[in-house]
Order: sequence, then C-alpha cells, then structure tokens
Amino acid sequence: MKDEFLKQRYDFELDRKDKLTAALALPVGVLGVLGSAGIAMIRTFTYRDPTLKLMFVVVAAAGIVAFTVCLFLLARAYLAQTYVYLPLLQEMLHFEQEMMGLVGVMAGGEAEVREDFERELRRRIIAAADANTASNDRRSKWLHWSRIALFVTVGFVYIAGFVYVADQLRFAMPTQEAPKPVPATTTPQASVPERPTFPANRVIKEGREPGTIEKK
Repeated sequence: MKDEFLKQRYDFELDRKDKLTAALALPVGVLGVLGSAGIAMIRTFTYRDPTLKLMFVVVAAAGIVAFTVCLFLLARAYLAQTYVYLPLLQEMLHFEQEMMGLVGVMAGGEAEVREDFERELRRRIIAAADANTASNDRRSKWLHWSRIALFVTVGFVYIAGFVYVADQLRFAMPTQEAPKPVPATTTPQASVPERPTFPANRVIKEGREPGTIEKK
C-alpha cells in the first residue's frame, strides 16, 4: 500500500468522526421538542373519561420508554469516541534524531535508518486508522438504532396527540358558547309636565280710566 493511500484513509476516519458528532445534533433537538410537547400534554390532560384516560396513559408510557431508549442510544453514540492519533510532531522528530544517532552502527547506514523510520510511521498510521474505523463503526451503529427509536417516539407522541385533542375538545373546549350577559337597560323616566304659572295680581290705581289695569 502506498503512503498516500494510508494518509488519506487516516484523514478520512478523522473526518468521519466529526460528521458523526455533528449528526447527533438533529436527533437531540427533535427529542427536546418531543419531550416538551409530551410534558405539556401530560400536565393539561383532564383524565375525566376512563377510556381516553387509559389510551393516553398507555401511549404516553410507551412514548416515555421509547424516549428513554433513544436518549440512551444517543448518549452511547456520543460517548463512544475512542480515537487514536499519531504522535506529536515533536516526539516523532525526537525519535528520528535518535535513530540518526545509530547511523554509524547500522550496516545500511542512513538509508537503513530512514527505511526503519518510514516502516514504523506506516505501522502507526495503519494501527490508528484501523482503530478509528472500529470506533466510527460502533458510533454509526448506535446512531442508526437511536434514529429508529426516535421514529418510534415520534409515532407514540403523534398517537398521544390525537387522544389529547379528543380529550380537550370534549372537556376543556365546550362546543357551545356560554350566553353573553345582557346589559341592564335603564327605564326612561316619564316626562314631568311644567308647573303652570299662577296668574299675576291685578293692581287698580285710583283716577285711571276704567279698564286700565296694571299687573304685578
């Protein structure tokens, strides 16, 4: 196998590790939404009708089990990150310098030393790439089963939602509105007729012509 192929395989498995870690974000987000919806339905369900109550409790319990299994599998997929990396460059440089110190005692000289160094580097790359492949395969398996558990959880929450809506329509949301209170109307008061004015007194002065009257 060529050195370039080994390096590409090593880099590929490290890139695959990052993709598997990023793929966990969506299932975790969906689980958060489903958990919030489930808690809201459990708290606001009326539990009045025995049949609806039994259906809701059974489906909700199954959903909680599927939710827990999915969460466990996602945790396994995240925590199973055991990867092997090549030594630090400084450490490899130190090893190369120590190997060069053996040039004088080796029959092949510097060429044999460099060949041994390249052989050891190839062996380390192969061991790291194979270990990382096994780790990625395990994480991919846990992620696959967690997605299946997530689909099951979504199904149970979907069924529980139908039962919840039926319960709310029957008990929490009456079909007929309560009659609105009629505002009290004030009875208009009867109009009071005007009080008639008393006729003025007649004042008659002496000496005036008869028929001349001054009113006061």
